[in-house]
Amino acid sequence: MSIGSALTAARERADMTIEQLSASTRIRSGLLTAMEADDFSRCGGNFYARGHIRAIARVVKADPEVLLAKFDETHPAPQPDRNRREERANSKRPTLHPARPRWAVVLGAILVGLMGWGMVRLFTLPSDVEANASKTAPTVAVTTPAPKPPAKPTLKPTTPAKPAKPAVPAKTKLTLTARGDGSYVTIRDAKGLKLFQGLLGPGSTQTVTYKGEIRVSLENGGNITVFINGTKSTPPAKRFTITPTGKIANPED
Repeated sequence: MSIGSALTAARERADMTIEQLSASTRIRSGLLTAMEADDFSRCGGNFYARGHIRAIARVVKADPEVLLAKFDETHPAPQPDRNRREERANSKRPTLHPARPRWAVVLGAILVGLMGWGMVRLFTLPSDVEANASKTAPTVAVTTPAPKPPAKPTLKPTTPAKPAKPAVPAKTKLTLTARGDGSYVTIRDAKGLKLFQGLLGPGSTQTVTYKGEIRVSLENGGNITVFINGTKSTPPAKRFTITPTGKIANPED
């Protein structure tokens, strides 16, 4: 049985139509029909096709690993072109640059020359300069003014301190980075409003900045790295809540 036939059989066992499955997985009905006909060219690559298969298996209560194994048998991962590997290897070779003059050495030599010239001038001054330097400078009379009486302090009325304004809660910045096969992610606020929902592929990043409670649901938490306000965090479960103060709490808390 091909992967397309296996997807059709799983949908029929769940007693679902193409339109019902499309509404539950958010995958277009035309794409679902093509996948059941073993046409995965419209998925945009093996990675996205595997994500769609996982989403379908989750809705029809089928084992995703069995379906993915059938998909991998007929759709192996493409091997990189040898010529592209050689081009990348050549681009990483170090580039030799011509040596630049050492300006620090040149400036040091100039400073040493100036210091030597100054020392020669210091010890070869004429004797009349020394004689003029020894003459007594004229005495200048300094008159000290009489001290003024201290000024009386001026008392200013005391103004009551204004009450401090309540601190405005800062926004929480949530960053999710995918690795491995990625994961399907849903992010909502405290009222259930969706802030983000979709599939994060390997190496992709999704950032949500929100002032208030953030609720996160991960299909595969092991493939997602969580950063809260720039700090790496480890959630206790696939579903967790981030408080407005940036702390993680279970949904039941």
